[in-house]
Amino acid sequence: MRTPPGQLLALVLPLGIMAQPTEKTISTDSGRVELHYFTSGEISTKAWMDKDDRWGHSWAYKRSGEVIFDGQTRKVGGHASIRFWYYPSGAVSKVETSDAPDGGIQWYESTTTFDEDGQRTGFQESGQDDNGPITRPTVTRIPPAVVQPVVPETVYEQRLFVNELFVVNPTKWTCAVDIIVDDPSPALRGGHTTIGPRDTLRIGSYSIGERFSPPDEHVRVFLSRKKGKSRWYRLANYRLHEVQVNPEHRRYYRVVDGWITTKRIW
Repeated sequence: MRTPPGQLLALVLPLGIMAQPTEKTISTDSGRVELHYFTSGEISTKAWMDKDDRWGHSWAYKRSGEVIFDGQTRKVGGHASIRFWYYPSGAVSKVETSDAPDGGIQWYESTTTFDEDGQRTGFQESGQDDNGPITRPTVTRIPPAVVQPVVPETVYEQRLFVNELFVVNPTKWTCAVDIIVDDPSPALRGGHTTIGPRDTLRIGSYSIGERFSPPDEHVRVFLSRKKGKSRWYRLANYRLHEVQVNPEHRRYYRVVDGWITTKRIW
């Protein structure tokens, strides 16, 4: 018996409406974002790469939005890569990382495994630095977490949005870093430190209630290197990248992008 066209459309249409994308690539003003989803629609992994295809960052999530893995990636100064494996449900089953500089004998690799609920179940690493092997490949078994019963209660409080600041030095020079904070706190302190070539330094974090606030309103960061033995310095210019970790957490990356010559005035 032939099925009338109207009935066939009624059978097919709901399936198309219910379908969820498993992967999506989004282009933004700061670069490219690749998203992988749970079959139920929540974001499972996110991988961002800047518009110059040089620096990036990747995250893995539980269905609830909690971050279970994050790490930096790069295609300059060697490489740093992160690869995700998935369950049929879209949940992350395994994360493989690889990191090595451009030249030298140093290298590092790791494998982290998870169950479908996002609990870490194993970890394996191996690598080598200038002093020889870092460690032999080992596997650490992590027992399941014991979940204690939770007594329901109602709590009314203001959410605190987290603003996190990093400085990225993609150059070949070790540089001085001077940090001046308008309102110091245990999570965001001023001071003086250094950053190595092709390295990333976490400056700190701050919260201004239920809103995000650019770092220039709270902290000034000067990254410099001395010009020979003179009184002059090369002071870094920056470009700013923003990465939205979740609805209440944003990361700012100030990436060195050129130099100006100046006297030390900071």
